[in-house]
Amino acid sequence: MMELLASQIAAAVNMRTLYPPNHPQCVRSVEDMVAGIRRELQRTNMDAVTYVLIGDDLVADDDLIRKRSLSVREFAQILKRRGVERLTFASGIDSEEADRFVNALAGGTAPQASPHIVVGRAQLLMEDESKEKAEKRDFSKQIEIVPEAWARFRVERELPVAHLGELVWTFIASLGRTTRAMLPLAKLKEYDEYTFVHSVNVSLLVLAQARGFGISGVLLHAFGMAALLHDIGKLTIPLTVLNKPGKLEHEEWELMKSHTQQGAWSLAAIDGITPLSIVVAYEHHLRYDQQPNYPRLHASRMPSLASRMTAIADTYDAMSTSRPYQEALGRAAALVMLKNRSGTFYDPNLVPRFIQLINESTPN
Repeated sequence: MMELLASQIAAAVNMRTLYPPNHPQCVRSVEDMVAGIRRELQRTNMDAVTYVLIGDDLVADDDLIRKRSLSVREFAQILKRRGVERLTFASGIDSEEADRFVNALAGGTAPQASPHIVVGRAQLLMEDESKEKAEKRDFSKQIEIVPEAWARFRVERELPVAHLGELVWTFIASLGRTTRAMLPLAKLKEYDEYTFVHSVNVSLLVLAQARGFGISGVLLHAFGMAALLHDIGKLTIPLTVLNKPGKLEHEEWELMKSHTQQGAWSLAAIDGITPLSIVVAYEHHLRYDQQPNYPRLHASRMPSLASRMTAIADTYDAMSTSRPYQEALGRAAALVMLKNRSGTFYDPNLVPRFIQLINESTPN
């Protein structure tokens, strides 16, 4: 059955993200995948079998797969993230060829066609619609999941982790095509949207920073996901405090500062959250020079690289965006702030690269 084969391919990709290529689990999962392909070819008495991804629907040899198990959905998501809309396996495939294919999927790159594996696009854009417009429309539609996820978290303390993870892969793909198309970032329509738009902006800015240092694949995704969730603890703060105009009183400020710990605790209780997301939620207000800030630590420590990148992106976007309690200070003022605090609050090795990124990516 093509559903079983899809599950085997997803399992092989997952094994490769966890273990090196020569690990017995990886070798066995690729062998199972090849055996599944050969079994399907024999069952259908065909020279090739083909999957087509249309939106979120997976079609196998012209039949819609209606049994959407978790592994089948994961297989479809893997194809979507890599931009593969049509995938064909032909008779003669061996484990070596399949292994190269799996390694590409696991590494976050689009797999290349080979003698017995054909990858490609399934459909063309309409003549009156440019590729750029289609990508922007798809990006805007994908972002709609964030306010829904944030609202759910406020009430139930739960997150649609898989869907948010898919959104981060979309960010990565978009930045891979063009940084200028993504920066400057999403605009606010209403003040109530600040929390989720800020999270999207910070995620994009961290991904752009990390890509500039050669970080890619699953690790790049972990950076983007952590940045997206960095302020999740603010959703536990009463709106009267979160959106209060003017200066916060002492108790209110202490409550606001608690969002780092609240965020880390909340994320630690959710299945599927990577450790890096918990770390960044906790650390993103720690100073580079390890002087006291918040949360208060028993012993000072250097925040992680992802946290240091997030701190820079967090400050830049917060200063560049109008909030319920503060007008935007502007891009230039934000960059001056980062320069002035380079070496104290912010990593002096990261700040110049970030400023260069903004200057190159943002139209004058």
